[in-house]
This record gives sequence, C-alpha cells and structure tokens, in this order.
Amino acid sequence: MKALKACVAVLAVGSLLVGCGSEWEDDVRFKVARVTPETQVTPGTTTGPRLILEIDQEKPDSVTEISTESVAADQAPEGAAVGDVLVCKVRQWDDNSLDGVGLTTDVGPCRAA
Repeated sequence: MKALKACVAVLAVGSLLVGCGSEWEDDVRFKVARVTPETQVTPGTTTGPRLILEIDQEKPDSVTEISTESVAADQAPEGAAVGDVLVCKVRQWDDNSLDGVGLTTDVGPCRAA
C-alpha cells in the first residue's frame, strides 16, 4: 500500500512540473538594424556574421517581450543587408519555470518579407 501511495505522489509531482513549462511560436516581422562581422571567439574558432534585428510590427503576444534579436547570417536570405525587412520564425520556451533557468528564445530561419 505504501508503494502505491508513493507512485501516486510521484505521478502527481511529475504532472505538476510538466504543467509549469510554457511555449510560444510565431512568425515575427523584423528590420535588419546592422550586420556584425565574423568574430574570433578563441584562437582558431570563429562565429559567422550575425544580423541584428529590430521588431518591425506591433509587439506579439509572446511569453516575454521581443524587441531586438539576432540571427546567424546563414539563417537569413543570402545578401540580407541593413534596412531589409525579414519575417522570422521565433520560438520561446521554458521547459520548467521552477528550475530557475530562464526562458529560451530561438530565432530563424528568416525569409524576405
């Protein structure tokens, strides 16, 4: 009987934790504000160019506010430049708001508007 009660308690806690996560995904319209060059992180390791994006629409009903984001240049149309308008897939999620780890925002891929 104790084992059954323990199983029920574990299932209840597991259900509670699963219900604490949140997720949002939608297309968001951005304007390219600037392009950062390839950057050397450590000797022999570089990150490619990134596009710094500013929101170009009314604020979406996302989990947290979106205003400025960045995306790797390979996630945008080739030749994207400052002033171009892009529509990007944006996903925000928090697997478990009880763990103290913040919300994750993922941007891309993007397409020309």
